[in-house]
Amino acid sequence: MDASLGGSRRLPGGVACPLASAAVTPELLGWIASITYVLRLLPQPVRLWRTGLPAGVSTVAAWNALLCDLGWAAYGASADLPPVLWVSVVAAVPGVWTVVLLRRETRPRDLAIVGALAAVFVLAGVAGVLGVVLGLSVVITTGPQVLVALRQSDLRGIAPATWLVSIADAALWGAYGLAVGDGALLGYAAVLSTAAVIVLGRIAWTRRLMVGDDPDLAPATATV
Repeated sequence: MDASLGGSRRLPGGVACPLASAAVTPELLGWIASITYVLRLLPQPVRLWRTGLPAGVSTVAAWNALLCDLGWAAYGASADLPPVLWVSVVAAVPGVWTVVLLRRETRPRDLAIVGALAAVFVLAGVAGVLGVVLGLSVVITTGPQVLVALRQSDLRGIAPATWLVSIADAALWGAYGLAVGDGALLGYAAVLSTAAVIVLGRIAWTRRLMVGDDPDLAPATATV
């Protein structure tokens, strides 16, 4: 596999391929993916703040996302990886905003789960395998939300934009993973895109059970 997505490539006959000459390097692709990752975290707290409706939003997923961002920041600092550090610090801002907006929905059981995960991160850091554990963060952060979306019929609190951008996020990190030959990033892309399709599908399905045209205001009339 080439070390760069850029460079001049030629079609049969010696004709230069204009798309291959676009100088899209793996580094640039990584930064674009990082920005997209941060952008996908914004719609959810904005929707919670605007509507005040937490219905269908997983508090465990929100807390796990914040914890993973802090974990990645610690990993980036310890491994001297500035991009990882600063992207994680920036991502933690909407993460904090989200858990604050969900504070009334957070139960002691949720905090116990998050506390157990934090303990795992600390032990992994002491053992020097924090990066390996954080590699599973996409499952930790999306899994609880997928379960809630499958179990509940009132999903008015979930921001569809978050999951639409998640598809772009997955595609970009998947492309980056192909460029640098990183199987973990390909796994991230597969898990995130699958979670996004499930959640968006459930949102579309449950809206059919709503009364009225405005999903922010219409109450659920049935359960699944």
